[in-house]
Amino acid sequence: MSTISESSVFDEPVLNVIHLLNSLTGEHPQAISLASGRPDDEQCDPALIERGLASYTRYLDQPASVATLLCQYSATAGIINELLAEHMRVDEGLCPVDPDCLVVCQGFQEAVTLALLALFDKGGVLLVPDPVFSGITGIAKLLKIEVVAVPMATFLDPRALRHFISTVQCQGRKVRAIYAIPDFSNPTADSLSFDARQAMLDIARACDFYVLEDNAYRYFRYEGDRLPAMKALDSERVFYLGSFAKSIFPGLRMGYVVAPQGVHAPEWTARLCKSKSLVSVHTPALCQAVVGGLLLDNQFSLVQLNAARVAAYARKRDYMLECLAQAFADQPGVSWNRPAGGFFINLKLPFEFTQAQMKECAIAFRVIVFPVALFSLLGHGTREVRLSFSNVSLEQIRVAIERFGAYVDTQLGCGSRSATEHHATDDLIRAEQADRGA
Repeated sequence: MSTISESSVFDEPVLNVIHLLNSLTGEHPQAISLASGRPDDEQCDPALIERGLASYTRYLDQPASVATLLCQYSATAGIINELLAEHMRVDEGLCPVDPDCLVVCQGFQEAVTLALLALFDKGGVLLVPDPVFSGITGIAKLLKIEVVAVPMATFLDPRALRHFISTVQCQGRKVRAIYAIPDFSNPTADSLSFDARQAMLDIARACDFYVLEDNAYRYFRYEGDRLPAMKALDSERVFYLGSFAKSIFPGLRMGYVVAPQGVHAPEWTARLCKSKSLVSVHTPALCQAVVGGLLLDNQFSLVQLNAARVAAYARKRDYMLECLAQAFADQPGVSWNRPAGGFFINLKLPFEFTQAQMKECAIAFRVIVFPVALFSLLGHGTREVRLSFSNVSLEQIRVAIERFGAYVDTQLGCGSRSATEHHATDDLIRAEQADRGA
């Protein structure tokens, strides 16, 4: 007789990453956390709820329909599909988006779940870059989908990616889909060039598989020209996965999936809706109304609504880069990237940094940084950490990087800085965290 203690899919390490990220601050309340990719608490404005709901109610202009639409069960696919389609035309250059190809979801996690259910009913292989956001790999594991990890260097190189996929196909394993965050990926902040996007779509057409495009960080570009979404380059080969967690706030749990358009669009949408009707029935109408109203208030664009956030995040990124340069100026073997956007900086170390080192650093040096290795299915990234600047103040960034620099010193035998030297600002940091609700 089987018992709950027996090994199962729930023992997979990838299923624990999101929970671990959410619990770290509570487990180490004295530490400054650079681990979580949460949006800035100060940018989460609850007044947007009332404003959006009021605007959408005016848009309906019929009191009887408001009561029914917002308080009753509603359409499985959503009630703001036309507004979202116009939003994607205005902000993403997706034209035209058929509202009938769009399903409103409870955040990205449901959107990707529905897409995977629609795609993998008859098996096949899901390709993911490695390291990769564990939300996609965790859901795939639960659905018992075969996941093949592609080393990030290969994923970013069109020629190497084509060869990798050909090798998988020659083994008799049918590639059904590939997952990509083209702009500022989580956890490494890598981006696909225009040529790499186009090449991936060319390979998808040639080998008959689909692209799952995650647009989580597209609004948060701090320098350089914006590249087109892959959905804008090929509407028939891409499942477009969107979320308002970063561009409005996470508590709404609002996202969407746009099915591939073309002759098979009705079949894809039917699959998505059948799955959603069983997974969650429908997305809460009140949350949809808030988003719909905010889109109406802002001429279907969220660019201006996010302008202050983008500027604030850019300042934090720049300041973290300055602090890293100061903390590790004389430390060979320590390097980091300069992402053009997103919430993360990837830092490479000359020694291994895994979960054990993360805990040691949190306890002894009161700073939490997240090991990239925990995002890897291949065991890569053991000397890399993900630094998030999104939900910490400039002062917290300064102190956190100083503390992490002291930790690195001790690991490399420098010993010039001790943990206690960086505890003097604890009262300041704790007070600031309390004010921010961290």
